[in-house]
Amino acid sequence: MSFEQYLATPAVIDIVSEDKTGSFRELASVLCKAAEISKQKPILEEILKREESSSTFIGNGVALPHARGCPIKEEFAIVVGRSIAGINYDAARNASAHIVILLVSREDAENTRQIEILAEIAAFFKSEEIREQILSQDAVVDLRVLSAALKKGLFEKKERRRAVRKTASPILGAAMNLARDFDARAIMVFADVVKDNDFLEQLGARNKLIIVTNNKTRFDLTRDKKVIGVVQAPPIPVSRTSQLKIGILLALSRGFVKKEDKIVCVSGGVSGSIFDTIVCVDIAMEYDFFFLTAHNLLPSDIKPEVFERVIGLAGEMAVEGREGKPLGTIFVLGDTNSVNGHVRQLIINPFRGYSEAERNIIDPGLTETIKEFASIDGAFIITGDGVILSAGSYLRPQVTDSHEMLPGGFGARHAAAAGITSCTKALAITISESTGMVNIFKNGTIMLSLSKPMVRGREVTN
Repeated sequence: MSFEQYLATPAVIDIVSEDKTGSFRELASVLCKAAEISKQKPILEEILKREESSSTFIGNGVALPHARGCPIKEEFAIVVGRSIAGINYDAARNASAHIVILLVSREDAENTRQIEILAEIAAFFKSEEIREQILSQDAVVDLRVLSAALKKGLFEKKERRRAVRKTASPILGAAMNLARDFDARAIMVFADVVKDNDFLEQLGARNKLIIVTNNKTRFDLTRDKKVIGVVQAPPIPVSRTSQLKIGILLALSRGFVKKEDKIVCVSGGVSGSIFDTIVCVDIAMEYDFFFLTAHNLLPSDIKPEVFERVIGLAGEMAVEGREGKPLGTIFVLGDTNSVNGHVRQLIINPFRGYSEAERNIIDPGLTETIKEFASIDGAFIITGDGVILSAGSYLRPQVTDSHEMLPGGFGARHAAAAGITSCTKALAITISESTGMVNIFKNGTIMLSLSKPMVRGREVTN
């Protein structure tokens, strides 16, 4: 279900205040009026209390404050405001907020659902097209109209859309023929190559589709019945080879495809705006290393959406670093009862004392906090359902004689990741500070490596 159903008003509010407290007050006032709430003060106090624990600025000029325990009829209520001039949000590097989305929830609202809505909102408003439409129009902006336009791909210039449609048709036609001849389970489309969704109409109704995208809100699964699944890809540009690796890995983790399946993949360059590549893949033959000693890709305690989120964060950190400086860290995911027996804290645990809802890695409000603590030596320990147990954790795995040696060039961070996954059922995701490479470890072995996707603004061609 979309976050749009919880909008207290579909119109984006023009914020007059120049500071975040004032912006909260304006948005809370609109929400209370729309939701027929008599007392605004308790809601404002709860918003400010949440803000004190960690900033809700999520980057790209977007902030996502939220509060719990509000007397509203539905589980959630949302209002959105904009400030062309910008709001002093006390964010890292003095970044200003231009779009503020206020989410409030009832006391009995499900924590998991709240985190899912926060993630969905973040993906929607991090879309460059959405932000541009909200901030460039003088007239009233209707969010439901914007959402519908995004799903139809109406933001791209008409001339460009016509050119893309002409170029894409032969590729998509060939993909359908190959899917039939190859007896493929599905066609996997890397949708971020193009800006519109016209390809959905070009691919026949008989073809089952798996969409790989960094913005799931772009697609309406209730309307597109042939789409059997949408995979949340990292919000970074990657080469065709990396598109294939990460798409198949995440589709397997979601259960959209199985080891025994064959699929046809359609992709293109990160800045080409056309589909130009078709690859037929027999997963069992070409990606058997994903499974190693187990038939299932993910351990049973790890939720696919948590795995997607960690991979996405690792990709962002590999490309962006922190304030222009490269970052290196380890995320240890799942089997935390066993992992904790091999962990010692290097520093006082910065996540201790917070509720599980406040330290769930799916919450987009934690992104800046995680990047900040990634500069500290040690690992992040994360449960399979996304709760961050600690940061700055020193891994002391029990390495056996049968432990497979790492290839040359890998240092202590990768050795620790290999070690902890060899003596537990956890996964480990590492970011190399020197190269920006992301590696995923399972059973002491590298399951997947992703090269840093951009070098000095140029596309990697591997």
